[in-house]
Amino acid sequence: MIKQKLFENQIHLSIDNEDFSYRIPLKKIGHTIDWKIGEKVSDHIELKHVSKWALKLFTKNVTNEEFISQFKAIVKAYAPDHTIDWEETLMAIQVQNEYNSLIKENKLNEEEIISSLNTKYKLDIT
Repeated sequence: MIKQKLFENQIHLSIDNEDFSYRIPLKKIGHTIDWKIGEKVSDHIELKHVSKWALKLFTKNVTNEEFISQFKAIVKAYAPDHTIDWEETLMAIQVQNEYNSLIKENKLNEEEIISSLNTKYKLDIT
């Protein structure tokens, strides 16, 4: 379970027994970004209006969907007027984590990885 505490306009998040401890400025918790997956500018996957902080938090070591759902509830509580597309955010987390894994294994080149992810998740390559 994600523990949360509001202190000095920052939300302190942590998970017991995990390498997970973050401080997020309250005014930034609902921020969105257009997330690009892939190193090359000409050949990458882009997901729009995703949670900047969800990607920072859940594309590292902790990716449990229960924690992502808890984080989503925290964002809704502190930034009810956010414009985050949660379906795109979850997709971005899944695709980024798989991309990271495939890059680490180094069995395919980047173009092959982007192509296979595009096919698997039915995404657009931009």
